[in-house]
Amino acid sequence: MTLLRRFIPGLFCCLTALPLAAQELIQARIGDELFRLELAADPDSRRQGLMEREALPAGSGMLFDFPSGATPAIWMRNMRISLDLLFVDGQAAIQRIFHSVPPCEDLPCEIYQEQHPLRFVIELPAGTADRLGLQVGDVLDLGGRERTPAPSF
Repeated sequence: MTLLRRFIPGLFCCLTALPLAAQELIQARIGDELFRLELAADPDSRRQGLMEREALPAGSGMLFDFPSGATPAIWMRNMRISLDLLFVDGQAAIQRIFHSVPPCEDLPCEIYQEQHPLRFVIELPAGTADRLGLQVGDVLDLGGRERTPAPSF
């Protein structure tokens, strides 16, 4: 029993220090470059997004996948970095681009959204859309994600 009392706190300490399960990565072609996008396809991961991140390396980003009929709205509360936001339809065509959106420092925060339902929002390092010459109407390769059913929640 004494050995068990010594072992359990150490085990708990080690288990709580483990990182959360890795998020699924989608390899996408945006413009002429390959990106590794973290997938946010459930309410918790969409809510968390990239909040509190100190940096977003080139070639990376986040792909938010929304349920059918959703009108995504993004705000930059608790963000530490500026981002480009790509609002993308279910066929992977860019419908709107918000360039170099800064973090929200004071409430109320600006809301970035389209006025009609869209399936995806992609967050990329600020300046990426300009650097790649992205435009509304460009069709992206989202690694086949656009051919899968939209999440149901």
